[in-house]
Amino acid sequence: MALLQVDYKSKTMARKVHFNVILPSDIEGCKGPYPTLYLLHGIFGNSGSWLTSSCVQRYAEDKGICVVMPDGENGFYLNHPDYMNCFSTWIGRELVRATRAMFPLSQEREKTWIGGFSMGGYGALRNGLKYADTFGRVIAFSSALILDEARGVKEAEGLTKNTPYLRAMFGEPDKIADSDLDPVFLVRKLNEEGKFIPALYLSCGEQDTLLEANKRFTHQLDEFGVPYTWRTTPGDHDWDFWEQEIRHVILNWNP
Repeated sequence: MALLQVDYKSKTMARKVHFNVILPSDIEGCKGPYPTLYLLHGIFGNSGSWLTSSCVQRYAEDKGICVVMPDGENGFYLNHPDYMNCFSTWIGRELVRATRAMFPLSQEREKTWIGGFSMGGYGALRNGLKYADTFGRVIAFSSALILDEARGVKEAEGLTKNTPYLRAMFGEPDKIADSDLDPVFLVRKLNEEGKFIPALYLSCGEQDTLLEANKRFTHQLDEFGVPYTWRTTPGDHDWDFWEQEIRHVILNWNP
């Protein structure tokens, strides 16, 4: 198993970008192409968050999968072209193409996955659905589904009380509804058009303040008749829960 740090000049991001890669290069009889998980960090994190706070490298080695962990800064994995931050296009398009050119990764959608926690859980859901032609699975832990707060229809808490930050991330509140910023809108659109919807794994701790928002999303999936895997166990918005979940999903989830 190799652990690589990569910097390259991204056309989408208009600068050098960084990501870490777990590559199962020394598994006997396993030479690729490898299934690949693009794994996103949460707010205030970086490309090293999963490596320093979880055992994801060991689980990836056990299953013989590649894990790509990009730096998403605090940008919710969305495009903000005015600031040369086009994280959505980078992760959903360019990063997949670039890593496939660099490493022996599978070209198959069914073996190309995206996941994350908190801000990264939102980023995985939104971009996994927006680029459903790229990703066959979406894995979202404790997803920061805070669009109601961004729209001002629900009282914000914690970081989301920072209205300028919410507007910088999601734009004007009256333009969020029925936009591709909303995973519900994207699921509905894919469903109505009869297009492929990735396999969905959703989880949230029972003590997490985001639990109700995540439950509401599953109820909306039920209304559309879209299948998904939902898991909730005792836990908060912390690494104890995310460590448990990344182990479970890599080692046990087979949709």
